[in-house]
Amino acid sequence: MNLYAISDLHLNHIANWNALQNLPTFPEDWLIVAGDVAENIVQFTQAMLLLSERFAQVFWTPGNHDLWTLPNDKFTARGVFKYTQLVAICRKCGVLTPEDPFVQWPGAGSPYWIVPTFTLYDYSFRPENVPLEAALDWAQETDVMCTDEVVLYPDPFSSRAEWCRSRCQYSEQRLLALPNQAPIIL
Repeated sequence: MNLYAISDLHLNHIANWNALQNLPTFPEDWLIVAGDVAENIVQFTQAMLLLSERFAQVFWTPGNHDLWTLPNDKFTARGVFKYTQLVAICRKCGVLTPEDPFVQWPGAGSPYWIVPTFTLYDYSFRPENVPLEAALDWAQETDVMCTDEVVLYPDPFSSRAEWCRSRCQYSEQRLLALPNQAPIIL
């Protein structure tokens, strides 16, 4: 029994989609999918179905691309509503998410808790001389503009930083509920 982890599948790229479809079956192994599966619901759903058929257990945490709502997408859920939609898809496929109870790894090296976590980001990773409230303006002045600013909506929060604070508080409470000194895999 093995525990694997992967991220950044970016299934909108045909080579990545083909590689996923050609993935062999690992009937006793577990897989952590750490974000950026797909930019649309249809591909995301197909990926979760395929992975849940190929692995004994799959865990998912969102990446920024998973949370995007693109202008030409017929599925228009945004922000928390999009995240909730993705969680529902995962649950239908038997994939565990940051909203599900943590589980213990039953394989070698136990007892580790597998703790899928989703916290988003708050712009705090910036030069020391740039105040937090000026981080986005600073980035734009240096010709850095993340696509998230256009297609990753924080609804119903007023900002991604506010959504991040909420997610951090939620995640901290969940982590505190684990047994004291429990070894975890985030």
